[in-house]
Amino acid sequence: MDTSAIDPGATASLPSMLAAIVGDDHVLDQEAAAKVHTGDMSWLTISAAASGKPLSRPDAIVFPRTAEEVSDILILANRLGIPVTPFGGGSGVQGAGNADRGGIILSLKRMNAIRSVDRESMTAVVEAGHVIRELEAGFNADGLSFTHYPASAEWATLGGCIAARGSGVLSTKYGKIEEHVLSLELVLPTGEIVHTPAVPRHAAGPELTQLFVGAEGVLGVVTAATIALRQVPCTRIFRCLLFDDLDAGIAAGRDIMVDGLRPPVMRLYDKAAATGSLERAVDCGIDRAAMVLMFDGDVESVVEAEAQAGIERCLRHGGIDHGSEPGEIWWKRRYDFYYPPHAPELPQIWATMDVVADFAHIRGVYDAVTEAMMGAIDPKWNMTLKTHFSHWYPWGSMIYPRFGVPKGPDDREEALALHDAIVKAATEAALESGAVINDHHGVGMRLNDYLGDQLGEGGMAMLQGIKSGLDPNNVLCPGKMGLKVSSTD
Repeated sequence: MDTSAIDPGATASLPSMLAAIVGDDHVLDQEAAAKVHTGDMSWLTISAAASGKPLSRPDAIVFPRTAEEVSDILILANRLGIPVTPFGGGSGVQGAGNADRGGIILSLKRMNAIRSVDRESMTAVVEAGHVIRELEAGFNADGLSFTHYPASAEWATLGGCIAARGSGVLSTKYGKIEEHVLSLELVLPTGEIVHTPAVPRHAAGPELTQLFVGAEGVLGVVTAATIALRQVPCTRIFRCLLFDDLDAGIAAGRDIMVDGLRPPVMRLYDKAAATGSLERAVDCGIDRAAMVLMFDGDVESVVEAEAQAGIERCLRHGGIDHGSEPGEIWWKRRYDFYYPPHAPELPQIWATMDVVADFAHIRGVYDAVTEAMMGAIDPKWNMTLKTHFSHWYPWGSMIYPRFGVPKGPDDREEALALHDAIVKAATEAALESGAVINDHHGVGMRLNDYLGDQLGEGGMAMLQGIKSGLDPNNVLCPGKMGLKVSSTD
């Protein structure tokens, strides 16, 4: 969408037109929006806002309550030729939720109801604006669990998790968000309300639900989802293993996965992350690479047997049993990593480059990506890098290298150049070493320029064809996902 061609008169009257759909109390005009909205939690967004040049510049923010109101808003946007950016809790770290081309921020915060709970099927229908931590607490009170525990649970909404194809700390057993979602209610860019098939395992044509999981709002606006529930487990067993050699930890993790064991938590920290992050949080004498394990379930004897089998595989690879206390403390403090003094703040520069690969490539990916990141900028900036393997699959794992520059240049453009150099080095190294450029944070603005390298010419043509077919006027998130800014490009 060529936003320079938008009629200034349309944007001036936009708040009143939106108010006709949702009511005066549920619209913010440009001036009011600027006071309360800066965008997501990425360094890109935070640093830009602090410099007085915010990346997210909405002409209005609207808070619909129903899918029908979302539909009317999108129909209006098509008529006016104004871009729309869906917005959840603002916990993203890639810049996907920024209205970088102006237009409408479509906030789903008012769509936060639990519409139904089916205890027989162990499912619930939940609206997209429900905050994950509140959702889980409510289910836990009834003996149920959603088992999707993102680090951003205090802010993240269900819709945001779906949009980013997000993950949580229990993913190694329970899966990422795509394995928690059975079906979706969504609104297409042109306003049609769609309900995808009720269950994900079927042969009634392609699985349309997954087309929208991870689409970051580019293909439609998710307004509700049917999600899978489980019982709160009666037993949890924690253990921490230390490794003198990171290769041994990776081998132990691989054995656990390929032998069919499924710990909800299996986090392998390299020495820098183990001593610089994990030990700071748990204070248990961790002085080398470390793995935190947790096994859970409803049959105590089964959980005990699975835990023992997992621990044995670690011991076979030279793991040193460090007891249960570090894991138990980590579980209690697992969100502390995302608050000061653990969480970074300006004038630091920071980001995480989470990339995923199969077992045949993951060690090489770790070496290539971490070496590329450390060599991307002048050593005078004293960059730190702490990496862990936090989500495991039957076929591979992912690395979570988080970099930090204690104090970057005062000039934001110079600081951005440092940030971008590290991102570029990491992403190119990931691709060259056989990884996929993101595991669970999404593409957003940070990786927008690299999606074409990941998908290739044919893949991008397919994605553009889907986008053009669903969104002929390119109103939803124009220019995101490496796609065309204008429908005439």
